[in-house]
Amino acid sequence: MKIMPNYLLSCDCSSQFIIGTTDAGKTLQCADCGNSIVVPNLREIRELPTAEPTNVARDLTWEKQNGLLFGVGIVLFTLSLLLALFEFYQASQLNLNDTTEEEISYGNAVIDQMPPMAAIQQWRLIQSIGLGDQREVEFLQNKALYETHQFYAMLECGVAVFGLVLCGIAFVMRKRTDANSSS
Repeated sequence: MKIMPNYLLSCDCSSQFIIGTTDAGKTLQCADCGNSIVVPNLREIRELPTAEPTNVARDLTWEKQNGLLFGVGIVLFTLSLLLALFEFYQASQLNLNDTTEEEISYGNAVIDQMPPMAAIQQWRLIQSIGLGDQREVEFLQNKALYETHQFYAMLECGVAVFGLVLCGIAFVMRKRTDANSSS
């Protein structure tokens, strides 16, 4: 694996940053004087003096807006996920089945006595108009309520994904604040 070279970027206060080509265009904050320094583009970075390879890890820190963005993302994710789970639970509690034993027994007896082609035609008719309870007002209301719960659950899952994206943006936008002084 090829190791990418590091370069030295100087601050006005004479502190130096060890940067890599992946830092092009980023903004760094000097730990000594607090000035913000914009890292030059890739071509200009390669014209800077080369730094000695070090095993020192560089710390990335959160700025206030990153912490706020991350916090909002976590809250959105958590609340949306809980609300989606609640909506899915509410939808699962609705009775959308024709469970009357007598109707099932009667339907089985009628179908058992039909010739195969008549049974297929009857099945197609039943699929188009529904079975027993499916034509009742209560069933239709439950079905509409079920679809509403499902819609809100999916919408809340989308908001949860948006929350995760906000967290990811906050994580990626961290800035490096350490400066290695060589004075």
